[in-house]
Amino acid sequence: MESIDVFEALDLIPHPLAIVTAGDPQTPGRRGGMTAAWVSRVSWNPPLVAVAISPKRFTYQLIKEFKAFAIHLVSKELEDVAMNVFGSLSGRDVDKFAKAGIEPLKAQAITAPIIPQSPLVIECKLVAEYPAGDHVIVVGEAVKAYKTSAKPLLIWHESQAKQIK
Repeated sequence: MESIDVFEALDLIPHPLAIVTAGDPQTPGRRGGMTAAWVSRVSWNPPLVAVAISPKRFTYQLIKEFKAFAIHLVSKELEDVAMNVFGSLSGRDVDKFAKAGIEPLKAQAITAPIIPQSPLVIECKLVAEYPAGDHVIVVGEAVKAYKTSAKPLLIWHESQAKQIK
């Protein structure tokens, strides 16, 4: 076996491309979202999902305040928005939904904005958080989920988005 740098090895682990949203869906300045790749199911019973988020992020502040968040998988249609709006701008400075031309819906079981074009939406109630280096692992109980017919993207090797077949 060939020895490689640990950061190179970690980059080789496939992960979903997702947008995590939180806050009041109808109030610009009180809603936000961020692109996240470190998302994973962590329990069957109860159904728990974990997301790694920098505690500096506006979205993290909204998750703590509203005690909820929604995970949206990203399709090819949303890839540019995920990378150039939700993944690069701060919700403290700009309403990312307006910038992206997205009219968010209200979540069905929690308080959070929903991106209706997303291939998969999972609504989560915040149940725990754990410090993890320069990030916080936010754990939510999945309480509602729905999907569209769009295909989600997967990030694998050198940050290239691949459509899931």
